[in-house]
Amino acid sequence: MGFLGDVHRLKKQAKEIDKTWDPGAQSREAIDKMRALNESMEQATQAMTDGVPGTAQVVTVGAAAGAVNMNPILPIDLLVTQGGGMPRPVSLQLVVPIAQLARLFPGATLPVLVSPSDPNVVAIAWDASVF
Repeated sequence: MGFLGDVHRLKKQAKEIDKTWDPGAQSREAIDKMRALNESMEQATQAMTDGVPGTAQVVTVGAAAGAVNMNPILPIDLLVTQGGGMPRPVSLQLVVPIAQLARLFPGATLPVLVSPSDPNVVAIAWDASVF
């Protein structure tokens, strides 16, 4: 059939995709993700304002889940320690400055600020040395 057969097959595939395509659902999902990211950034900002210093050891770094201003959004699992206490696991999804990507690898130690009101709200202090 050649070219016309390929065009026909593509049209048929497009009709099948249209049956399950829901742009409204995709928009709602994107809005929900953006709200969650905004909330996470607000909490990190609050932790940077009144946070208690600590250190965190990187356990895992996941694949990028998007980007903000060309800075990747990464899921990160940490073991956070404050004041010589026991390390506790904290999972974050945060925007990582592209210049700081080399610092994120399993076993790396990072300076963090932990919210005094919620120990699960942690901000990485990219500009500080390890506390």
